[in-house]
Amino acid sequence: MQYLKIEPQMQRSASDSGPLCGLPEVVSCSVNKTRGMFEFQFDPQSAGSYLHLSKNNSKVTKGKMQKCHSLPDLITAKPKTNSSNAYTILGNCAISEGKHYWEIQTGDGSFTMGVAYRSVRRDKDIGWTKKSWGLGKQKWIPSILHDSVFKALAQGEQTEVRISACPERIGVHLDYDLGSVTFTDPATQEVIHTFNVKFEEPVVPAFSLYKGSLSICSD
Repeated sequence: MQYLKIEPQMQRSASDSGPLCGLPEVVSCSVNKTRGMFEFQFDPQSAGSYLHLSKNNSKVTKGKMQKCHSLPDLITAKPKTNSSNAYTILGNCAISEGKHYWEIQTGDGSFTMGVAYRSVRRDKDIGWTKKSWGLGKQKWIPSILHDSVFKALAQGEQTEVRISACPERIGVHLDYDLGSVTFTDPATQEVIHTFNVKFEEPVVPAFSLYKGSLSICSD
C-alpha cells in the first residue's frame, strides 16, 4: 500500500468536554504499517439507536429505532427530532501511532465518516465536535453538472468540497505521527480532502449514518 504525501492544509488542535460515550477498552490491533488494510469492525456497544449491524459487524445500516441495552442513558434515551447521537458508531480498534489505511463502501446513502477520539461527545455528529474530523455526504445536496458535493467537517466548522464524480468507495489514509487524515477515491486516487491534526489521544474510525448503509472493505 502506498501512502500519499500531502502538504498541510488545515491545522487542528484538540480539546473538548462534555458527555462521554462510556466505551470499554478497545481491542489491541496488530497492523502492518506499510501495506494492507487496517482491520477493524464496527463496535456494537457504540452504535446509535437507529443503526443496525450485520452478524460480523462489518456493515451498518440505518433502520428503525431500537433499544440499545449496552449504551449509557445519553444514547438510549428517546432522541429528540433530528438528534444526532442516534446515528453515530465507532470502530473497535484504536490507533496511537503509525500509518494506516482502510476503505468504506458508501453506496448511495447519506453519511459522515472519519476519525474521532474514543472520548468524543456522543450528542453531536462526527465532525461537529473538537474531538472528531469527518467527510460528509448528504444525498439531498444537489449536484452541479457531474460534480459531487461533500462537506469537510472539523471542530464544528464545515467546508464544501467538490470532486469530479462520487466514488463507490472512500479510502482513508491516516498518518498518526505526521498528523494527517486524507480521504481519496481508491479507483482514481483523487484526493477528496486532507485534515492536518495535532493528535493528543488515540483515535478510532468514526461514522454518522443518516440513510443507507456503510460497509468495511476487506480487499
